[in-house]
Amino acid sequence: MMIHTVCPIDGSDADDVEVYPANFDLSLVNSDTFSARRLPDGVHYRMVRNTKTGCLRADPIFDDETILKLYGGSAVTYGNTASFTADTYFEYLGRALHRLPDRRGVLEIGCGHGFFLERFLDMGFNVVCGVEPSSDAVARASPSVRSRIIEGPFVRGLFEPETFSLACGFQVLDHLVHPNDVLRACREVLAPGGVMYWICHDVGSFYARLLGRRCPMIDIQHVVLYDRRTVSRLFLNNGFEVADVFGVSNRYPLSYWAGLTPVPDAPKKALLTFLDKTRLGRLPLRANFGNMGIVAVRPRPSAAALGMS
Repeated sequence: MMIHTVCPIDGSDADDVEVYPANFDLSLVNSDTFSARRLPDGVHYRMVRNTKTGCLRADPIFDDETILKLYGGSAVTYGNTASFTADTYFEYLGRALHRLPDRRGVLEIGCGHGFFLERFLDMGFNVVCGVEPSSDAVARASPSVRSRIIEGPFVRGLFEPETFSLACGFQVLDHLVHPNDVLRACREVLAPGGVMYWICHDVGSFYARLLGRRCPMIDIQHVVLYDRRTVSRLFLNNGFEVADVFGVSNRYPLSYWAGLTPVPDAPKKALLTFLDKTRLGRLPLRANFGNMGIVAVRPRPSAAALGMS
């Protein structure tokens, strides 16, 4: 079933303009299509832009039950890139850490097989938890974190209020069908002064604007794409104070970057085969091809609200 969507910024479809028509066959979409880190294939929903807010989103999309089923059956395809990803995102973590009220707990939404959680365990947080819809990902998690991962979607009521001082989501925000619901649930489980640290695609980047429809961000997994302005508005709308929005440069092997190039399948496969067999393909390169991060804070109650005025 396909369902209609509205802009998550203003809850409206009144100012929508079609940007790209849908280009996929419903019968060919399966869980492999929703696997993390699959090679870009150009498959995407109909994409519309709200001319009032500037937000780019998919409309219509699969219904919630179908999407959850597709993600639940998806496979882990990180390959050898997980450590590179973790290195990059932990490098930028310092922008959030100094704002934390304490180390009572950290929550990662869409945690995959828990490679970030493993690092968080060594950082002195009292509680380390993750939520992940993919059964394959949870099964592949190391014993040190597997019991800390809840399999399924992140919804309100999974955790007690004010359980965490840090909530993270890495390349997850674009996938959320109901981003406002998720951010409100995060706000509830964060302690006052708690911090959100999220990384997602930046559809306003030069890279995205240059490639247009050929950009890997235009993908059936991505139901909403933000730029720095719209992502700030999203967090502000859900009761957070935006502390920092910044570009993110990733460091990956050349073979990974080559897989993202918008070239036909045949030459791309030949290039990847060559790179996989040579040392050149393992050469790490650093670049920002359209990623950004946001740090936002759950405000502490005012003195008046606490009855102290």
